[in-house]
Amino acid sequence: MLSQPEQAILNLEHARSLRAAGLSYRDIRRQLGLSSSQLGHIRRALKREKAAGTRLRSTNRQATDRDLPVSQSVLPPGLRQILTAAGYRTLGDLADRLADPDLPGLEAMPGIGPHRARLVKGVLDHFGLLPGPSDLQAEIERIFPEFRDMPLAGG
Repeated sequence: MLSQPEQAILNLEHARSLRAAGLSYRDIRRQLGLSSSQLGHIRRALKREKAAGTRLRSTNRQATDRDLPVSQSVLPPGLRQILTAAGYRTLGDLADRLADPDLPGLEAMPGIGPHRARLVKGVLDHFGLLPGPSDLQAEIERIFPEFRDMPLAGG
């Protein structure tokens, strides 16, 4: 059985995908069996995330998901505050921290345990910012820096 915070994050992820599929918030509430306060939390989180992306792209057309501010992500408020106080301004900063093998994981930071680290990894995974074995182009660019500006054939 999932804890309350884990269930809330799972509901948020499901609601995000249902919203992207075009369902109204009323339909999402019915489908996921949410209370009105749970739906309000999800609505505010998704609205904050969408507004941050819109605001970022309106000021800088070349901005990517890496440039989204941590302070306006769907992470819980306390976790956003801890991360911004530690100097992580964008999701790209967090992705770089997780990709660096010389640094300990986020769990080593004060105030962040395994659950909160999973939340951060979930948000980064949603935006495709987690390094992984499927990121062939990033691995090639790491080994051969001269290929950084060349797109892969067939990709």
